[in-house]
Amino acid sequence: MKNVKLVAVDMDGTLLFPDKAMPDWAIPLVKRLIDQDIMFAVSSGRLYHNLMKLFEEVVHDIVLIAENGALVMDKGEIVYSSVITREDARLLLEEVRKLPGTKTTICGLDAGYLFASEIEDLADALSSGYFANPVVIDTIDDIPEGEQILKFAIFDEAGDAVTTIRDGLAHVDHKFQVAVSGAEWADIMNVGVNKGVAMKALQAKYGITYEETMAFGDQLNDMEMMSEAYYSYAMANGIPELKAVSNFEAPSNEESGVLKVVEELLAGRV
Repeated sequence: MKNVKLVAVDMDGTLLFPDKAMPDWAIPLVKRLIDQDIMFAVSSGRLYHNLMKLFEEVVHDIVLIAENGALVMDKGEIVYSSVITREDARLLLEEVRKLPGTKTTICGLDAGYLFASEIEDLADALSSGYFANPVVIDTIDDIPEGEQILKFAIFDEAGDAVTTIRDGLAHVDHKFQVAVSGAEWADIMNVGVNKGVAMKALQAKYGITYEETMAFGDQLNDMEMMSEAYYSYAMANGIPELKAVSNFEAPSNEESGVLKVVEELLAGRV
């Protein structure tokens, strides 16, 4: 086995099947990595509580890089977080509401907050379990004062998040970072926040190098993470831009590409 010490895996479009289902092999594979003293990190735009629920069987043995890198939890301990101030959150909400055809959710450490006026438009996201701990609010001031706001997750009903959200917020890119996670969704964090920064914080904590890191992804929000791993695998179903900056390609998520590559790693053939 090559000297890989950290395996980081995106969720949607990567580990999960196209229908968003968790493969039966996922948790047993994580356990096998742990048994080989290889650290496993989920690296996702999903909320912390959503990831906790999906990986509850092994959550105390793995790392959760949640909210597109705004939060890194290592066995329940915060390694890194980037909190949006209340003042900036109000400013961001004003700008987002100028974008046509978008709906806003606000993701905190304790819960995901959805506006009552937009619940019907976000029914699919709610039914998917993305918001493991949803709280309905009328205004942003209804979010408890002690809550840590980590990101905004914006839905574009036109299915062109790059144009509508990323390009539409280009005028505030000195303050906020936009990560496109799919055709309809984009996350907004403090400037400088991404999965790559989160990975670097984790690597620094454990003294893990670029050459000892393996990562899997499929979308624009995985770009920076790939730059922190020599064994960077873009999924076959991933976007061309990600494949261009990755060193390797894995079979698609429909073909259980993560499983196939990690099996090669465990067998010492990677």
